[in-house]
Amino acid sequence: MNTHERNLVGSLVALMMLLWLGFLWHRSSQFPGSLSGFVVGALASMLMLIPLLYMFIKRTKSLKKSITKFIPMATLLKIHIYAGVLGPILALIHSGHRFASPVGIILVLFMMIVVLSGFVGRYVLGLISTKMKEKKRQLNEFQHALNDSKKSLRDGVCDAQYKAITKRTSNILPSFSLSLLAPRQDISLLKEKELLKIVDAISDIEYSIMIHNTAKTWFSRWLKFHIFISMTLYCVLFIHIASEVYFGLRWL
Repeated sequence: MNTHERNLVGSLVALMMLLWLGFLWHRSSQFPGSLSGFVVGALASMLMLIPLLYMFIKRTKSLKKSITKFIPMATLLKIHIYAGVLGPILALIHSGHRFASPVGIILVLFMMIVVLSGFVGRYVLGLISTKMKEKKRQLNEFQHALNDSKKSLRDGVCDAQYKAITKRTSNILPSFSLSLLAPRQDISLLKEKELLKIVDAISDIEYSIMIHNTAKTWFSRWLKFHIFISMTLYCVLFIHIASEVYFGLRWL
């Protein structure tokens, strides 16, 4: 989910929250049972069933293989997200803010939990994955820099050792050659400081990656919670639809 899509879905989630708060100043006892209310409710139910279909496709290898020949999983995921938000929005419109029956109240409650948990989980997991890729790229760059610094330091140490030898034989070496070798030790110290800075940076990035891995593990559990709540929502939705059919459609 890119930034534009994330903002769009976030706006739809905000709209859902505002529609839910509409019961404070608006209630319609007639709209849910009217023909218009039935059409809106039927559309809401169909949209809310699309995420369930997506879960079956994702977890059934044969079905996934046959469908992804025509529609990529990324496109199916987008449909899953948009349908999962638009369905509850239409369901709230269908309710007319007449939260009278226990089944209806529970249904609205679970709808909001599913949408919010799905949005937060998807947003955070996507953000964590992006950060992880960036951190791993930085770690790779620092590791290359570390190898280069090690090589430079090793060369500098060899030069310093060579200088120590020349000091013992200074009576046979020209003075100008010693002056050329004098800065070598300072260069080695600079390389050593640079090496320590790179090691500190690698340590910080590795710690950050460990924290991101821990967060990803916890939000993977959050995703399982989202799936569990979603299945509970579908059970309540089927009860709601069955009760409406059993007691009769008022607009007929």
